[in-house]
Amino acid sequence: MNKLLVVITFTAFSALGGCKIQMSSTTGGSITTESGSYSCQPNSVCPPVDVNDIHFDETFIAKPADGYEFAGWRKRDRGLCGGNRQPCRLFTSGFVGNNALLAFLDRPQEVFYLEAIFRERPQGSTGDARSCYNATLGTADTSIVARYRSTDASGAVLTTDYEQRIAGGARFNGRDGSKGTSDTRVTGAAPSTSKTVAYFQPDNTRFRITQLGLEVESFTPAASRTRITFQPERLDRFDLTAGQSYTQNYTTRVSTTVNGFTTEVSNATGSTTTFLGVEAVTVPAGTYQACKFRVETSGDNSILEEWFGVGNGMLLKSTGDGDTNELVSARINGASI
Repeated sequence: MNKLLVVITFTAFSALGGCKIQMSSTTGGSITTESGSYSCQPNSVCPPVDVNDIHFDETFIAKPADGYEFAGWRKRDRGLCGGNRQPCRLFTSGFVGNNALLAFLDRPQEVFYLEAIFRERPQGSTGDARSCYNATLGTADTSIVARYRSTDASGAVLTTDYEQRIAGGARFNGRDGSKGTSDTRVTGAAPSTSKTVAYFQPDNTRFRITQLGLEVESFTPAASRTRITFQPERLDRFDLTAGQSYTQNYTTRVSTTVNGFTTEVSNATGSTTTFLGVEAVTVPAGTYQACKFRVETSGDNSILEEWFGVGNGMLLKSTGDGDTNELVSARINGASI
């Protein structure tokens, strides 16, 4: 058995300890089990699966239909295997000897969820991502003023306003580059104010940007300083044609200081970025032609989709883990995009 699968499964069911598993599936695929005992058809909420003893052991498999692909098990409250894209094995033998978990097996009101998310597989996409690379965004003295509106899975809404100015001659972790300094104000469900300095190296001839790291100073609701570095540096590539991908592995190091105390965390990340092609996208700021990218990250098994504007290079929209972020307005050097 795959070691990772065992860890994921045990974690899921340690949190679960429930008596019912509610299966559901979006359009584009179905769920079945390795034993053949249970199944759930596309675009359905299926009868709950009873879990009432220590002998339950089923592996749930998502099966995409023609023209679709499995995007992962949905992340949600009481969701099982959320964000993972592997078969989801759930078993109760690990409950033995744990009275707290065994007690859950007598609670038929306990319901946990296993939802398979499917998406259409890109077909015949066209376009060149270089059309969405805007060298002005990395040029010294460029000013960018933008507003975004984001909505999370619970429906909470945030509005983010930022003003950024680009400067050359910056240095970060011994590397020369440029920097973008942003004053940011967030209003709505979780208001805050902060200042962010992003360090990067633009390569306009190759349509690439190397991200060196960030320094973030938060003012409200609490004062803190955070320094983020990528080792090796993270790469954003726009030298792609539709369907092309690139993979990178790096470690993100985060050092945060609050009230004089510093904590440091390191996370290894592997990601694959695919340019899906150029398509129209509508956001509060308007309707634009945009380059669509999909970023699939290992470790947390997350999927992020991003749309960058043709000609202006601005992030127009992003979606991932139930969150949606959309551009409301933007000006580059005083001109609206």
